[in-house]
Amino acid sequence: MDGWVEVFKAGTNTDSQGRTRTWTKADLDKMVSSYNPADFEAPIVIGHPKGDNAPAYGWVDGLKRVGEVLLAKFKQVTPEFSKWVQDGHYKKRSVRIHQDGTLGHVAFLGAAPPAIAGLKDIQFSADIEANDYDYSEGVNSMDARLKQLEDELKTVKDENAKLVTERNDFKSKAEKGEADFSAAQKQAKKADIVSFVDQGIKDGKILPAWKEKGLVDFMAALDEQGGDYEFSAGKKESPGDWFRTFISDFAAHPLFKEMVNPKKEDDKKSADFAADEKLAEEMVSYVMPTK
Repeated sequence: MDGWVEVFKAGTNTDSQGRTRTWTKADLDKMVSSYNPADFEAPIVIGHPKGDNAPAYGWVDGLKRVGEVLLAKFKQVTPEFSKWVQDGHYKKRSVRIHQDGTLGHVAFLGAAPPAIAGLKDIQFSADIEANDYDYSEGVNSMDARLKQLEDELKTVKDENAKLVTERNDFKSKAEKGEADFSAAQKQAKKADIVSFVDQGIKDGKILPAWKEKGLVDFMAALDEQGGDYEFSAGKKESPGDWFRTFISDFAAHPLFKEMVNPKKEDDKKSADFAADEKLAEEMVSYVMPTK
């Protein structure tokens, strides 16, 4: 308990009754200049006693101001109380200030102290109005709590903004990845169709003219439809798979062989026309989906 101890600070402070007042450095200077231990010694107490026989655990020997902070120097502090403070039982301070701006006492706030015999008693005048102001960690406790809450709120907002940004980044990457995968899948399917058509042309199962007229795009469109259909009783297939089977089966049909190898070059046009008509009828007979 040696040296100077911070007990109060200039600024807007609220007392224990909820009354707010702004204290200036000039007010602190007045408190310092008016304090005379020879006329009145402000005691060191626990809490803010209201009775007439509360014990004093020491006395205020002098006051001074450093910047916006009021400091007190103590004397005759009991060893027991000094140890309680040193052990951390009474970390917060509070001052009682009379209506005339003079210091009434310095209170330490914490748990109730054990009974100590032989401590000096002090007398409190019941008709003196006073204001009690808490002081903790060098700042007004209410201001400190408000600042702490503001800092916590800012931290929460910053963390929330960070999480929102991370979520949006993840969503954008996921959407891009899904789009890339879909495009790659579509490209792979089309490459497979091209391979199927080219192999069919090579094997004599598909006419080159069919590819020129858009067979690959037609088959790709069938694959994009998705879903399974019951084109024949008890057998479900996707439109793309059914059409591949249809092409393979149709290659063995006599009509197809006639289209590939017409008997006479002069009959090619009429053969093509008849083939188209028969092909249409043949496809109608195959394509009878019942879902």
